[in-house]
Amino acid sequence: MRAFVRINLLWILIAFVGDTMVGPMVSFKGVRPDFSIIALVVLGLAAGSLPATVGGFVLGLVQDLANPALLGLQALCKTWLGFGLGRLRGRLVYCMPLVEGVVILLAVLAHDLVFLLVQSRLGDEAFLVPFVTQALPTALYSGLVGVPVVRLAALAGILKPED
Repeated sequence: MRAFVRINLLWILIAFVGDTMVGPMVSFKGVRPDFSIIALVVLGLAAGSLPATVGGFVLGLVQDLANPALLGLQALCKTWLGFGLGRLRGRLVYCMPLVEGVVILLAVLAHDLVFLLVQSRLGDEAFLVPFVTQALPTALYSGLVGVPVVRLAALAGILKPED
C-alpha cells in the first residue's frame, strides 16, 4: 500500500507542480518540457499499463478543461500513451539514462503527432509547421529534463524492474 501511495504522489507532483510552477520558469523561447508526459512515463514504468492508462485519462481530462473546443483530445492521446508506456514496463533496460531519455522523447513526439494531426483536421491550421517548431523542440527538451526526474524516481525506489 505504501508503494502505491508513493507512486501516485510522485507522478501527480511531477505533472501538476512541473507544468504549473517549474515549466514556466525553465521555458526557453516559448519551449518548455512536457512534465505531464514525463509523469506518465514514470507512472507507466513504475506501475504498469492499467494505472498508466487511468492516470493518462485523468491528466488529459484536466488539461482538456482549458481547451473546450477540443474537449477529449488530450484525454484520448494521454490514455493510449499511458497504455503503451505501461506495456513497456517489463521490456526496457532499467538504470540507463539514454534509454529513459529516448522513451520520453518518443512519448512526447507520439503524443504531439496524434494531437496535431487531429487538431489540424478540425481547423484550417497546418500540421508540419507546429510539429517542427513546437513538437520537436519540446520533445528534445522533455527528454533532457526528464532523465534527472526519472533518475530521482529510481533513487526513491519507485522504479524497479519486474520480477
